[in-house]
Amino acid sequence: MRPLRLAVMLEQALEVGGGFQQPLNDLLWLRDWAAKSGNEIVVYSPYPKTLEILKEFGVAARLRKFGVLDYVFLFLKYCGPFDLVQIALKLKSPFERALIRDGIDVVHFTSTSKRHLLLYELPFIITIFDGCHRDAPEFPEVRTFGEFERREILFGLASTKAAVVIVNAPELIDDLCRRYAMERDRAVCIPFSPSAYVGQSAPAAADDAAVLAKYRLEPGYLFYPAQFWPHKNHVTLLAALASLRERGITERLVLCGSDRGGRDKINAAIRTFGLSDQISIIGFVESAELGALYRGAAALVMPSYFGPTNLPPLEAWAVGTPVIYPEAFKAQAGDAALLFDYDDPRSLADAIVTLRTDGTREHLRTAGHARLAQFAEETKAGHQQFARHLERLKHRLALMAR
Repeated sequence: MRPLRLAVMLEQALEVGGGFQQPLNDLLWLRDWAAKSGNEIVVYSPYPKTLEILKEFGVAARLRKFGVLDYVFLFLKYCGPFDLVQIALKLKSPFERALIRDGIDVVHFTSTSKRHLLLYELPFIITIFDGCHRDAPEFPEVRTFGEFERREILFGLASTKAAVVIVNAPELIDDLCRRYAMERDRAVCIPFSPSAYVGQSAPAAADDAAVLAKYRLEPGYLFYPAQFWPHKNHVTLLAALASLRERGITERLVLCGSDRGGRDKINAAIRTFGLSDQISIIGFVESAELGALYRGAAALVMPSYFGPTNLPPLEAWAVGTPVIYPEAFKAQAGDAALLFDYDDPRSLADAIVTLRTDGTREHLRTAGHARLAQFAEETKAGHQQFARHLERLKHRLALMAR
């Protein structure tokens, strides 16, 4: 039986943050799987910068941009009736034809890619990180200008047509089965893992100090790495700091991430609360600097509304930094975080006060390492299940003319 030739699509830009780092983790595992199992992976990305980053990990990738005709196909697919024309004429998109010329058997999308709609002949694997457009449809980034409707089309077709659906939490499997009638036995749960840059970074006092000095930071700040979207809930965190100041407690906060349209409101809130001397906004930072920024923090504080899982808590646990996290995501945090109500600034302020009590940070560090070890075991089991699915696909595709 000839090797399975698996296309791995890395379509998220580096600036997306966790949406880039987690697919990178998946790719590195798939590289090892292919080497051990005698199969092949071919890595594609539309970003030249991603190809350069992959070289650091010894991965050769191919640039695959998406042309005008591909976007025409996507538009027509969203319109529905085009399916009948495609079936009648057996039309394939330029994207799919290129993959077929490369000898690809299966396409693995490491994010919830709209480009699975371009596949007429090739089977595919899809990754679904969350269902937050259903969980919190009030936020404009998942609601306005047809975004909600677009996601419904993508999630509905992806979760029912994909040969395998990769998710990061058991409750997401339940949601997909309930909302879209996904077949449960097609789903594989692989929890998030710390990014390679943070998980493999070694503490070095001089190097860490250089990173903090670059951004004019002193250790002991609260840290929130997140893009500036409304759902990231920065304003509640600012309100909590203002509440603490009224109690005579001054906390410093470091924010990093790309602006996705919410930065102006955050700047205005900082001025309104009078927190300019307590807040450092350092913008998008290089991945290699994240380990030092986590280690320099008194705690990760993450009031995001979107879950049920997020990457920063695992990265904080990996370097021994305590975590303050919404109680809505307790299933991920377990006992390894101080929990609060993400709609209540005072609840968050109380959690920050608790952080500073004797013994709390030490307890959270220990619990974080234990939680991370538990997820590592679950990730190992998920990879084993995924490998079994890939071998089944390989066997079934061998029965067909390719």
